[in-house]
Amino acid sequence: MTAGNLDGVVEVEQAPGGRSGPLGKLRRLRSAGMTRSLWNIGDQVVASLNNFLIQFVITHAFTKDVFGAFAIAFSVFSISTGFFRALSTSPVAMRFADADDREFSRAAGSAVALTASGSALVGVVLVLMGWLLPFGESLSHVFIALGFVLPGLMLQDAWRQVFFARLRPAAAFSMDVSWVVLQLAGLGILVLVTDENHIAAFTAVWGGAAYLASLLGLVVLRLKPRVSMAWAWLREQSSVTRYLVPEFVIIQTGGQLAPVLAAAVTTIDAAGALRGANLLTVPATIVSTGLMSFAVPELVRRRSRMTPKTWQLAAVAISGLVLVVGAVWGAITLLLPTSVGEMVLGDTWDGARTVLLATIVGQAGSAVTVGCAAVLYATEGAKVTMRLHLVFALFLVTFSTIGAFTWGAQGTAWGIAAAFWIVAPWWFVSVRKHVRRPVPEAPATTPADAG
Repeated sequence: MTAGNLDGVVEVEQAPGGRSGPLGKLRRLRSAGMTRSLWNIGDQVVASLNNFLIQFVITHAFTKDVFGAFAIAFSVFSISTGFFRALSTSPVAMRFADADDREFSRAAGSAVALTASGSALVGVVLVLMGWLLPFGESLSHVFIALGFVLPGLMLQDAWRQVFFARLRPAAAFSMDVSWVVLQLAGLGILVLVTDENHIAAFTAVWGGAAYLASLLGLVVLRLKPRVSMAWAWLREQSSVTRYLVPEFVIIQTGGQLAPVLAAAVTTIDAAGALRGANLLTVPATIVSTGLMSFAVPELVRRRSRMTPKTWQLAAVAISGLVLVVGAVWGAITLLLPTSVGEMVLGDTWDGARTVLLATIVGQAGSAVTVGCAAVLYATEGAKVTMRLHLVFALFLVTFSTIGAFTWGAQGTAWGIAAAFWIVAPWWFVSVRKHVRRPVPEAPATTPADAG
């Protein structure tokens, strides 16, 4: 497989002379790669805006109890998104970003087919739960509505990941913008034609707009996912998904346990303070996520030309960029006047302010590992990242719990920060060790697999 004639975040060929050496190449950000990175970040902004939009509308249109029911459904959506990325679409970027058009189309079509069929099954379960189990009226209606629209929500995200893998973030951006526009139109029509608000109708508009937006993926990539390809894709990519899926579970479990334990040991306000501080750091998280989705396929396109030294330099460069952005935004949030903090977080601001510094320090520790993770994902290192995340999760739960007992919410925040920074050096050691091994090619496929 060849890397192709594409510009990217870093140039990696070795050539005589200092100007063409590794450090010189890493300093030269080419216009095409810079443009793609900005499209990636822009898409993350739009996606975050879209998620905020539906929650904002429902917060103001319904009571707290109804919004709580939707919050549960939104959590199901978020977990499903991460799960199906790990199970089906992440291998496309990790293994097929440097494939030719025919092979990439086969991989993308198979991954999207697996997402569609798997999310349809989850949707059926949600409908049955909402219909048969003795939930409250609001939660039952939300579950039934989510069951019908979840495949559309998952398809929309699957096409996004495929666009990223093919270095077409502008197309992903266009699809997300179309989702926002369709959602706004649907909500507007809903308000005009009905006198009463129904949470199921709002949920249906949210997911129905995703169904329509996902059609852009079919049009642009001209792919026709076939359900018959889903099982073959699952078997073919099991060597990497058997690490990606447990890794996702580990990250989710560790991330959710820390605030829950803080609330159990201290008060429920502690969990709110931690959540509020995290909300203030969302812009830096958007940049981090955008650069990760950009870096992995860009590095995969160049892995045949990378050396151990340039892999390590790439990890440092990406992590350094994310760290600088996070530090700048962190400094801005620390300088926020009380009036702005209260406007954004309301009553939660007082608690969030006490844990904000620790949260920013922790986010900096997370930023340090972004480049390492991108390099490991691009070099068949999912087994390594899973182990590192497992160690991190254990430290996270241990230190945050100790911190909660000794210093309440602030102790929890500093415990989380300590977990990030203690594990950070291991990421660089792991990258250094991993990239010195031969980088395996993606598993070969048989004509039967290719369909």
